[in-house]
Amino acid sequence: MDEETYFCIVCGNRLSSVVGETVCSYCGKRERADYACPDGHYVCEACRLASAQDLVWKTCEASNETDPMRIALLLMKHPAIPLHGSENHLVTAYSLLTALRNSGEVRVGKPEFHKANQRVKKASHGICGSWGVCGCAIAAGAVFSIITGATYLSDKERSLALRVASKILDEMAQIGGPRCCKMATYVAIRVAVEFFARELSISIETSTNPKPCIFSKSNTECLNARCPYYGEA
Repeated sequence: MDEETYFCIVCGNRLSSVVGETVCSYCGKRERADYACPDGHYVCEACRLASAQDLVWKTCEASNETDPMRIALLLMKHPAIPLHGSENHLVTAYSLLTALRNSGEVRVGKPEFHKANQRVKKASHGICGSWGVCGCAIAAGAVFSIITGATYLSDKERSLALRVASKILDEMAQIGGPRCCKMATYVAIRVAVEFFARELSISIETSTNPKPCIFSKSNTECLNARCPYYGEA
């Protein structure tokens, strides 16, 4: 590997040679590495080559992070997660579930992640334009339904899932413009966290501010100043 050519997935720094073991920033695997980021970031070969679904699951399974926005940003920096696409729906759902699990206030295990995967994968690419509903809003609604045990026969639980999804959709619609899966993820996570605190008295950390959005330069359809996540922090 030529250290003049390779850069850190997590922060963009040029990789430098290292001696000894390093921990993967995604799956947590500890192994001997030749190159790593000067700031301590490292991505093992398995995670570098992982599919989107495998990467999201491995990262969230190993994570101790309680800030869902931080989890989502780490995942979205990886090349396996495209700028736009249904992979971002899974990122939204799994980031919320991981933060809930790690907060210790809600019992979340593999069955809950499996349910989320099965539900969210039905939200295909581009449905925000063809169905009138964003997959990230669906992801947040699915998480609320899973956590509260909601079904189509439920009263309060069903209403809560509908309300959180509708609030997310309303905010996205007010921002306007062509689709942006990063903006959708930010909005969905923030609104979901607010609903968890207000409606279920579940508090999870949301200290990470995604503004300025690190993906804006890659998005040729970016709304720029019209988007609340664009510009200086």
